[in-house]
Amino acid sequence: MAKAFFDHPYLSGHHQPVRFEATAPDLIVDGEIPEDLVGVFYRNGPEPLYPTREGDYHWFDGDGMVYAFHIEGGRASMLNRWVRTEKFELEKAAGQRLFGMFGNPMTADPSVAGKRYNTANTNIIVHGGKLLALMEGAPAVALDPRTLATLGEEHYGGTITTTFSAHPKVDHATGELINLGAMINGPMGAPQIRYDVIAADGSVRKAELIDMPHNALMHTFFLTENWVVFPVIPIDADLGRFMKGGPMTAWVNGRPTKFAIMPRNGSASDVRWFDYQPRHMFHELNVWEAGGKIIADVAAANGTALFPDETGVRRTHGDTQQSLRRWTIDPSGEGSWLKEETLNDRDIQFPRPDDRFMTRASRHSFANINLNSRDGRAEGMDAVLRFDTVSGQEDYYHFGNGTSCGELIFAPKMGAAGEGDGYAMTLVHRAGAATSELAIFAALDIAAGPLATVHVPFRVPSGFHCNFYAADSSLYRQAFGHA
Repeated sequence: MAKAFFDHPYLSGHHQPVRFEATAPDLIVDGEIPEDLVGVFYRNGPEPLYPTREGDYHWFDGDGMVYAFHIEGGRASMLNRWVRTEKFELEKAAGQRLFGMFGNPMTADPSVAGKRYNTANTNIIVHGGKLLALMEGAPAVALDPRTLATLGEEHYGGTITTTFSAHPKVDHATGELINLGAMINGPMGAPQIRYDVIAADGSVRKAELIDMPHNALMHTFFLTENWVVFPVIPIDADLGRFMKGGPMTAWVNGRPTKFAIMPRNGSASDVRWFDYQPRHMFHELNVWEAGGKIIADVAAANGTALFPDETGVRRTHGDTQQSLRRWTIDPSGEGSWLKEETLNDRDIQFPRPDDRFMTRASRHSFANINLNSRDGRAEGMDAVLRFDTVSGQEDYYHFGNGTSCGELIFAPKMGAAGEGDGYAMTLVHRAGAATSELAIFAALDIAAGPLATVHVPFRVPSGFHCNFYAADSSLYRQAFGHA
């Protein structure tokens, strides 16, 4: 018999699990979905099947649940399915949680010793004809792009069998997927990453092993036309620390942020390192080259409330609020390696570009932001923003106090040309509501409010990352058999 979940900020309110799968063939819509908006919106996020063994919980630990909204002809259908990893199937058969939180082997049931902890709960992307559910601690998991049926771990013909990034980069100019695998030898193993270049057809063109200073949580990395940059932030995973009574995953006070810079087609011998002040940074808006410099627009803070420090002390959301910052990196290493400036100081979560311009200069940032919540992560980011990084203009919409809105992503219209030529969309849950909404905006007029609101007939718990694939894109055509 499944047990009830205990009280926890990430298991209640907007985060309360719903624990079921659904199919809705024709959702009710307020307003009008534009006829030139055709494609599929995917979202991934944590939906724990069972309570943890430790009596504690972390937002990042739940089982992956993928939502798909297929949009065409002014109509929208929806389905959601768990990612049925080996972890999920073992626990479902047992009727209880078996793995330790974050895969901690010290708190796991002996029956899963040596088994893979894979939640596949963080991102959901299309590349090489495959739909991939991702987390950074395990291989990618392939799903059927139409039915969301789990097809199994994707090992790229045996080339990539360890970890895969939650944020690999699709360069739309080349069709390549650039990836890294962090902590490939486990949290107690030698600190190394694997750098992968995967061609448009899904074949692995390059794999390079790079030594790291420690086993950091590397949630993302930077990519331009010619460079790749690996930020090693002060958060690490240390089982030895846990065995001494400390937190397994922690922010290490006084540790600098370290950056490894390498030519995009280079090798480990080409890597150069530099240090900067301690920064928390899990998500970038976009990265490109200008005037011989690398321009990285990032959501960053001087610390984090996501994890305690190595002594067990946890800071508050307000004390570690992220802002949109520009890091200008000089790959020549002459003078100052990195210059930081703040572009927008609102409490920001997931900044996203028009993905077609990733690795190339862009100006429009689409993001969910927090205007009035005390803790935007636990209580909800209550607004969405388009910010023009060139003019400094803000274009935002507030859904109302107590609302939680997810990542705001750009969705190109059919035949889209210039940057921002299309729409933007986000999943929304209003405080206490039994239902959720997919809100669709004109991309360059967020303040006007949604053009259309697609009603989801149940509450969708807060989740992580989303992507939209227009039906005339090469990625969509590969996945759906129209290449």
